[in-house]
Amino acid sequence: MSEQWIDIGLYAAYALIIVAAAAAIIMNLINSLNNPKSLIKSAAGVILLVVIFFIGYSMAPAELDSLATTAFEANKMDPTADSTIQVYRLVGGAMTTTLVLLVLAVVGLIYSSVARIIK
Repeated sequence: MSEQWIDIGLYAAYALIIVAAAAAIIMNLINSLNNPKSLIKSAAGVILLVVIFFIGYSMAPAELDSLATTAFEANKMDPTADSTIQVYRLVGGAMTTTLVLLVLAVVGLIYSSVARIIK
């Protein structure tokens, strides 16, 4: 019975995430109609994220190492399947993107703190 509630909660969370993402995109587009130049900045940010992800995806290994192979086999997954390697590379790209964005956030935080102290 409790598993059923967990499934319902997960599906509800998925639906709410989709609604929130759609609302954020639609409201940004509506607000940007007042200032079309802001679309250029938004497009540059999206392009930068795609480039960072593509770099991370390209850096991800195309072959599984012994540790990853053992982990996939322990979970009854076929480590030789093309989809397994594809997902492995997508996750590697996402993790690299997250790491780069985290480092950029910390560097920006330090820079703004130092700039505020100097002024």
